[in-house]
Order: sequence, then C-alpha cells, then structure tokens
Amino acid sequence: MTEERQTDATAGTNGSTDDPVEQSGAQTVEEVEAFWRNRSSGKDRAHNAETQALRAQIDALKAQPSPAPVGETPEAARVRALEAELQQERTARQAAQLQAQYPYAAGVLGDAIGTLAPEKLAAIEALGESGAGAAPRIDPNAAPRRAPGMPGNGQKPTNEKTKDELLADLRRMAPAVQAAAREGEF
Repeated sequence: MTEERQTDATAGTNGSTDDPVEQSGAQTVEEVEAFWRNRSSGKDRAHNAETQALRAQIDALKAQPSPAPVGETPEAARVRALEAELQQERTARQAAQLQAQYPYAAGVLGDAIGTLAPEKLAAIEALGESGAGAAPRIDPNAAPRRAPGMPGNGQKPTNEKTKDELLADLRRMAPAVQAAAREGEF
C-alpha cells in the first residue's frame, strides 16, 4: 500500500535546492523515507569523519610530552618526578616491613596494610594468633542442637528420621493428617 503525499516545494525552505522532495509535488511514503534515510546517512558520515579527526587530534596531543607548569624549570620538573618516585619506594618498603612484622594482618589486608596504624595491625595480629578469628558458622538447615536436659532431647532430628518414623509422627498428630496420609497427599 503506497500513500501519496502532497508537499509544498517552498514550505520551510529559503529558496530552492536540489532535493527531490522539493522538486516534485507528490511522492510515495517509500520515496520520502528513502530521501530522509539518505540525508541522515550523509549527516552520519560527516559526523563520523569529524569524530575521527578529533580522536586523531586527541591521540596526537596525548603523545606530546606535557609541558612544565608556568615558571617551572626543567630541573624542578625532574626534582618533582624524583620525589614522587622516592615516595613510592618508601611506601613499598614500609608495606614490606609491616608485612614481615604482621604476617596474619598482611594475609587479611594484603596491600592495604600500609594504610592502617600499627596499633590496629597489632590488634588484628593478636586476634589471628589467639585463634579467635571469625565466629563459627552455623548451618541454618541443620537440625536444632539441644543441650542435655532440655525437653525434646530424646527425639531424633527430622532430617534423620525414616519414612516410617515420620508417618508414625503424623499419625500421632491429628486424625485429619492421618486421613491425608492415607489418601497419599504426603
């Protein structure tokens, strides 16, 4: 199904161009869509070319050495770079020293050991040496543990009972449960 549209050749334009939409009075929807697709793809090509030129310019600027701050001599820039390198070496040496002094804390903290105060590292190390690390994990799906003398201690946990023992428990519970068990709903 094609639809004919009437277009005004001078509507929305300042003069005439070579666009086919402006030259003809009637066009199908497909012709109009093809025109706009072609026009927008041309804009996309121009945009992509401009983007590529800007990326090339950015890469060229990144490749250039950064200029020194205003008023800074090349010697001062070299001194600043050497000071930064020296600070990195000092930090690495301090971290290695702390790792040797506090091995448990180093295992827990890793490279972040240099960020904590020695008092906190000593406290972490003391916890590790005492063995009182993390609290024991209790499985939420395990049967409840009962202390000696507590009621219900003589029963087996539900997950350890056989089918016959479970059915016997159901029969003791209520007559409605017995009827459901006979019908095979359990």
